[in-house]
Amino acid sequence: MAGRKNRKPVRVLLLVGDQYGANCTSSEKKLSILDKFQSYGWEVTTAGVERVVPPCAFAAERGAKPLSLDLTVDEIDDVTAYDAVSVLPGPAYTKLVASRKAMNLLRRANEAGLVLSGWCKGVRALAAAGVIAGKQVVGHEMDKEFIEQAGGVFVGQDHPPVIDGRLVTGARCYYYRAKNAEAIRAAIEAQSATR
Repeated sequence: MAGRKNRKPVRVLLLVGDQYGANCTSSEKKLSILDKFQSYGWEVTTAGVERVVPPCAFAAERGAKPLSLDLTVDEIDDVTAYDAVSVLPGPAYTKLVASRKAMNLLRRANEAGLVLSGWCKGVRALAAAGVIAGKQVVGHEMDKEFIEQAGGVFVGQDHPPVIDGRLVTGARCYYYRAKNAEAIRAAIEAQSATR
């Protein structure tokens, strides 16, 4: 453990789509996955196409407020400053997928050997970036076609998270929230051990 004190903290870039969903929040109306990642001692940066992202209608009805992000994707010069890039679950990714900068950021992260993850509809952004070819992917049934067109192997929706190399995918975020975070952590630790 003494050597562990000298290690740099894990840095994670958390990409947010056009909206964020109710399954992303805790009872305190905060990003629960952000709290989980920070409980690991990780440094987390939130980013999206726009600086402020609204909650989906379902989350807004339950009291969720617009989310102020740390950066926009246009402000990220070097994705290799991070250890992992994770796409937050949400109902819409039109702006994120349409952003050349966001798609290039995901491709560059993949080329650089960073851990990539996406849950629920977040895998749609990974598919659009072309980083899931040949990988087993958990996602929503409605995204099966996107996953397969991008070369991914659709595993299903009602499934625990899957780690396939440096790619972590999951669904049913409310039910598997802790397992999704643990799978991302395991992939980052495995990747750190091989560097």
